[in-house]
Amino acid sequence: MNDEKLFRESLSFIKSNLDITFDRVPQHLMDFWRLDDFPDIPVYELAFTKQWGVFVYALLDYKMRQNITEFKMEIDMFIQLFMTWQTILALAKVSQETDIKIKPVKLFDFDNFDGEIEVLP
Repeated sequence: MNDEKLFRESLSFIKSNLDITFDRVPQHLMDFWRLDDFPDIPVYELAFTKQWGVFVYALLDYKMRQNITEFKMEIDMFIQLFMTWQTILALAKVSQETDIKIKPVKLFDFDNFDGEIEVLP
């Protein structure tokens, strides 16, 4: 599947599944959303990735569902939310591919990212 189809599928999926945890997302979408090299990408280039587009769409949909149609956010906070989202996606991969199990986290609950990560015994 090409990136454009994955992007459109991502938007449709998010619209119907905003409360989903990472363990319930189809693997091909998780792989598409995750930037495996995101620490190496300069901040000014993040906005040119399809992953950034997916993130922005999810954040705006999240805010709209809270009846927040206008909001201000410092760019540093915006980038931090994206980095946290990417970290959750990376942890999901670790949980899927290793013996380390992470409690499933909602991928689009942006106001509650702090304190959501928990390693299971």
